[in-house]
Amino acid sequence: MIFHHRIFIFLSLPSSIKYMLVKTSVVGFIIVSFNLFSCVREKAKMVTSTDIFSGYCADQSASFFNVPPGMVSLFLDESKKGNKELKDLLKDVNELSFLIINKEVNANKDCQFYREINSRLDSISFYDVAQINTGKEIIRVKVDKERRHFNELVVMVSNQDALYCISFKGKIPSKKVINLVKPENVVAITNLDRFKQ
Repeated sequence: MIFHHRIFIFLSLPSSIKYMLVKTSVVGFIIVSFNLFSCVREKAKMVTSTDIFSGYCADQSASFFNVPPGMVSLFLDESKKGNKELKDLLKDVNELSFLIINKEVNANKDCQFYREINSRLDSISFYDVAQINTGKEIIRVKVDKERRHFNELVVMVSNQDALYCISFKGKIPSKKVINLVKPENVVAITNLDRFKQ
């Protein structure tokens, strides 16, 4: 009954007002539809480091796993170089994950994986803050965006045994990252390989 009453009111309006109401409704519908479609497309495009790393587990002889940051802190000896800085950084980390690609299984593809992962991280707005070659290891440190705090820090370590990608997620002050990536301190990160499964 109410529906019929509304139709009657609408039909009794002057044609210029009817035209304006219909036009407004159509424009409103188009705008809402466009906004919904844009949100869905934006979510579909969003790729994270976790997506990149977990993709290697399906295709390669690799493992990807999380370790509680607090547990890692318990095992760090502050008397060793860099461990104090690493422990300080871990206070701001909510999620710590590891991708390990064993070189024994993938010896021929090691350099390819290193370049590929580096390139894919760059494509999602990561950039390098440090690269160190110790003679035994190549260490590359990347962050998600330049600001006072980083949401993610990724450390790539390539040595004769494996390629390690370690992701630190949280609200990480840039000052702590700068302290950790000093050549004398960054070795602490390479010692995290003891947490492999």
